[in-house]
Amino acid sequence: MSTVLALQSLQNEVSFMAQHSIDEGREHLNDLEVEHLIKMTHDVVLKIKQQAGEISW
Repeated sequence: MSTVLALQSLQNEVSFMAQHSIDEGREHLNDLEVEHLIKMTHDVVLKIKQQAGEISW
């Protein structure tokens, strides 16, 4: 998966979760949603670091 696709996927997930929270009348994400987004963000950062490392070699 390219960096752009990984970032788009993360952006889509954040947007979906935010909209879902609003639709349910909540002002904040719940703990599981936050944990999921943190994991996704971590995965995207690793992907970017891996690609940056590949480019610098």
